[in-house]
Amino acid sequence: MQVPLLNALRTFTVSAQRLNFTKAAEDLLVSPSAVSHQIKILEEYLGCKLFLRKNRSLELTDQGQFLFSRLQRPFHEINQALSELRMPYGKSRINLSLRPFVSSMWFTGQLRDFWSKHPDIEINLLHNLQAPDFFRDNINFAIVWGKQGDWPHLNTVRIIPGNLTPVCSPSYLHAHGAITSPSDLNQHILIHEENHLCWQQWLHKATGQDMTAKKGFHIDDTNVRMNAVLNGQGIMLGCPALLQPLIEEQEVVQLFDVYLDEYAYFLAYPKQANLSLQEQDFVDWVKSIALQ
Repeated sequence: MQVPLLNALRTFTVSAQRLNFTKAAEDLLVSPSAVSHQIKILEEYLGCKLFLRKNRSLELTDQGQFLFSRLQRPFHEINQALSELRMPYGKSRINLSLRPFVSSMWFTGQLRDFWSKHPDIEINLLHNLQAPDFFRDNINFAIVWGKQGDWPHLNTVRIIPGNLTPVCSPSYLHAHGAITSPSDLNQHILIHEENHLCWQQWLHKATGQDMTAKKGFHIDDTNVRMNAVLNGQGIMLGCPALLQPLIEEQEVVQLFDVYLDEYAYFLAYPKQANLSLQEQDFVDWVKSIALQ
């Protein structure tokens, strides 16, 4: 069986995921011009445009969206077949992408239970702060952070409620004084993620006003934010379900019972994936340990 333009199809699939030829080129370890060339070859072969080029952004045409929807499953199954063949007979491997914080505070501590129940399944943890790319990185599953509906192309299972709420260390309160109301936070040092969005949402929910803290800084990794909090450097929005051991040991203090409850951690995987028995066992196990 001959599949025409296999390299061009792979290039198209990555480009359709990224909607950016430069980022697709980085994933494929080629130049942006090589990506453009492969897309041009494929468009000429098919006799239709696959992308609409609008200023600096790309959009899939109807034909491009159709092709992308049909190619995701076969490329996923190719990756899965290769992965299975590389394993010893009778064994299987699951690659899971997740953020370092949820891994260190919760997931890795659960693995002993999984291995005791499924000794024939190997789990590889791939730590990443970025959105998972299932096909480029040969990932079976990911634990992602966000809101229900953020990933229309993925199946998702809610496993940990976010319930974001301000936390700080006792040493911070000792140095800066008691915090008695949400409006007091305007005068304190707030530790943000990549942007101010979550803090703005929480402050609005807690005070009914649009507030902006006078002091703060950004840290993209939750582990590093947590270390900053433990060192008395500021206040962050934390997930009580994950921080419960630290709260019980009084290493961190939860300041208020006001939560951003629309955020959560989800187990995610492509909708087009045909789960093997071992993969379904993994999904069922994660559901059984979910912190709901």
